[in-house]
Amino acid sequence: MSNERDPGSLIVSTLEKAWRDIQVRHPEVPNVIFITGTGMVKDGVKWGHFHAEQWITESGRIHELFVSGEALNREPVETMTTLLHEAAHGVCFEKGIKGTSRRGKYHNQRFVKECEGLGLMWPEGQKPDTTRGFSAVVMRPETIEAYAVTIEALKEGRAAWKELGLAPADEAKPKSINTKPKAECACPGRYIWTAAKTLEENPVICGGCDTEFMMVG
Repeated sequence: MSNERDPGSLIVSTLEKAWRDIQVRHPEVPNVIFITGTGMVKDGVKWGHFHAEQWITESGRIHELFVSGEALNREPVETMTTLLHEAAHGVCFEKGIKGTSRRGKYHNQRFVKECEGLGLMWPEGQKPDTTRGFSAVVMRPETIEAYAVTIEALKEGRAAWKELGLAPADEAKPKSINTKPKAECACPGRYIWTAAKTLEENPVICGGCDTEFMMVG
């Protein structure tokens, strides 16, 4: 049997150490359980994902933090950016801040504000993406310097990674019997089917999240 350390264990322990480094500077960042795997989805690649209260422990529920193998194929400073980005999602959850909408895809300026507290920033003059919003935050130069040792450790601990590839083929889904367009609010999985003209004439507000229903697609 080889005495070399298992690559998967090394990756996770390296990510855990980087997360602890973030928590030392920002105690408001919650604890998480790290998982890895492919981040390829039908519309691109997911670098990371914070999923609240997904694991059960003897002391209570704990959040899940996914970091994709494809994210580990990038420069370590970008991996660190992903960790800080997901840390901002964790802080938003703990504070009860709605930092995203459209089923978690659109990142709003409340999310950016929490990112700024963690050393990230929205690039000056850059317009938000129509789908992802203000998701593409970057590290400030002084933040890169502050985490220099952590970033180097991420480089050394990158024992394995996944190449960027094609997204998996969509599984066959049953067709909806609704013929009208679908609209969604900020609540996960809540939809209505109505004519676009109806929403244009009179906005429909969800009683659960107090946001306006918007056409999907």
